[in-house]
Amino acid sequence: MTSLLNKVINALEQIVLEVTDTTTGTVKWVEGDGEWAHDLFPKSGNKQEFTINEETPFLLDFLYDATLLWQVPENGRLRSGLWTETTLNNKELHLEATAIRQDQHNLLIITNQREDFDFQQKTKQVAREVLLSYDRLFLKNEYLHTRLLSILNQPTEQSHILKTLAKVIENAEFAVFIASSDFNTNIENSAALSLFEEQNLLSSEPTRPINIILNLMQNQLPEYERILATHSSWDGELCWISPPSTLKWLKVAFYPVINKLHEVENWIIFANDISTIKHLVQRNEKLAMQDMLTELPNRYAFLQTLEKHIISDSPFYLLYIDINEFRRHNEFYGHEEGDKLLAELSKRINAAVKSSDFVARVGGDEFAIILANIDNQSSCESAISRIIDSVNKPFHTKKPNSFHISISVGAANYPNDARNVDELMKFVDLSAYNGKKNKKNTIQFYSQSMKDASQHLIIIEQELRRAIKNNEFELYLQPIIDIKTNCINKAEALIRWNHPKNGLVSPDDFIPIAERSGLIIAIGEWVINRTCEISKELSNLGFDIKISMNLSPSQVADSNLFTYLKASIEDNQVDPCLLELEVTEDVLVDDYSVAEKLLSKARQMGMSVSVDDFGTGYSSLSYLKKLPLDYLKIDRSFIKEIVADDNDKAIVRAVIAMAHNLNLCVTAEGVETQEQLSFLVDNACNSVQGYMFSRPISIVHFIKLLNEQQ
Repeated sequence: MTSLLNKVINALEQIVLEVTDTTTGTVKWVEGDGEWAHDLFPKSGNKQEFTINEETPFLLDFLYDATLLWQVPENGRLRSGLWTETTLNNKELHLEATAIRQDQHNLLIITNQREDFDFQQKTKQVAREVLLSYDRLFLKNEYLHTRLLSILNQPTEQSHILKTLAKVIENAEFAVFIASSDFNTNIENSAALSLFEEQNLLSSEPTRPINIILNLMQNQLPEYERILATHSSWDGELCWISPPSTLKWLKVAFYPVINKLHEVENWIIFANDISTIKHLVQRNEKLAMQDMLTELPNRYAFLQTLEKHIISDSPFYLLYIDINEFRRHNEFYGHEEGDKLLAELSKRINAAVKSSDFVARVGGDEFAIILANIDNQSSCESAISRIIDSVNKPFHTKKPNSFHISISVGAANYPNDARNVDELMKFVDLSAYNGKKNKKNTIQFYSQSMKDASQHLIIIEQELRRAIKNNEFELYLQPIIDIKTNCINKAEALIRWNHPKNGLVSPDDFIPIAERSGLIIAIGEWVINRTCEISKELSNLGFDIKISMNLSPSQVADSNLFTYLKASIEDNQVDPCLLELEVTEDVLVDDYSVAEKLLSKARQMGMSVSVDDFGTGYSSLSYLKKLPLDYLKIDRSFIKEIVADDNDKAIVRAVIAMAHNLNLCVTAEGVETQEQLSFLVDNACNSVQGYMFSRPISIVHFIKLLNEQQ
């Protein structure tokens, strides 16, 4: 039996030592043999007692921990983990030790883990290859996505577009689908057909490949409904199982093609078979459940852990963290810096939560956290505050440059908000998505009212699309009075919505929704064209009145804005000198280079430029000197208490003086009383606007006012 045991131990590449003196590290050789063992302990001749010393420093270090085990009467065991020991003859041995206390015997089993070490090295190489493969796939996807968007957005004939698209996608190495908004496939490449041909060979009724992908998304993604409803992009992994023989892992990217009404005209879908890579990864249990970039648990590990928490029925909070503007960060700094940001952010999040909490990377720029054993919102808010504090610290690139990011955090409670995985994931996803609209660090706790508000926003967006198509908008004009002549010399164009059921709707009630949904571009173009029509109408009546138009941040960032503006001016045969663009100072700060380029071109045409709501934002005075500006409009909040508040008086005087020194004219908004007007006249304000003179009025009433003035 002893001979057989020795053979088994040798086959396992193990040796068994009994510790005879725990204080000195003296051991006696019990079982096992092998050349590697004698390389490790060259002074153990004839298997006599010997002492473990500094010649094997890592093993000696482990003995210090093992001594605590050997000195207690209870049975137990302790594993060292894998380490590498260099022998006196310079051989590297990859070892693992197990200390055992069994029936008053102190044993030390040492295993030569050469094969395990080699396997780990191969696994690490696989991990590196996976990351490189994903990087290459990401770059190819991004290039093809950009190319396809440029083709789909061209105003050419449909038949010509389809031929061009088919030519572009045919040579792609991965499956490409370009579908209509209702997912009736327009075109697909041969790689798409070959990826799913196995399914069609086995089935009497072949399934459309695009339907297979949609079904997988619907069954595996809690956020599927939100992706479609909000016209969002998505990328990630899907598992395709189709009995009797199909099991494939797909890397899928899902992109909408949006028109000016923020309607989906097409979907671009990429699918790549990553089954081979996934199989190699899954051979190592740790890698199968780990995100290789951040070394956090991945989506599958997270869902398993979430399920376990629900089964345990202990209260907890689920957090969903989304990086705001991550795509823009990637475009600006590059994909490598994007990966570096994700790795650094994961470390910060991990450091900000407790060891009992669970952090995972569940998507491209998305993280999920289970805050264990928390049943009140204040404790959850404290945890989120720690996370946000860590995120607020600057990040650094290799250059080195520093930058800041913001995150949106969605939170839901088990069991109060939901009692299963799918609902919890849907609710935190919805919460994070709602917070993301602000593009700042936000916390959104799930509530029924939030869900109802989201539904209300979707309804308003749908009604706005109808309003654009049915021409339900009307442009009002608010007169601006020249203080010297006491006559109307300008007017501000202000949009109103003639809702078929609710009547006249103020812009405050729908412009923020239009801005968030992307509809502001189409509405802004309507305002530009209508302003040009009104300007031409006034000119034909003999009135040379300048009309100012407000530009939203999205419009300023729109690369097609100036082209549309120029075309509208030419089509309506308007003198550009009779038009003015109004931008807020926040827009000038946030997109300085873009704003400067746009405003310079507008002024070269002869248009004037005004800064709206001056004093309420965070502008630097240096921008006022550098940018091509003509007017500053003092916000109504400073005018309201100007008669009684000395601070407001000082601010208004300072703004007027500064503007005049920069050769800018000043308009005061919100003038309602004679006392306010007198103060502005005494301090050399150039023009005024407010209810004292006129509310915003229709074009018919505005023309009547001009005639009365004459």
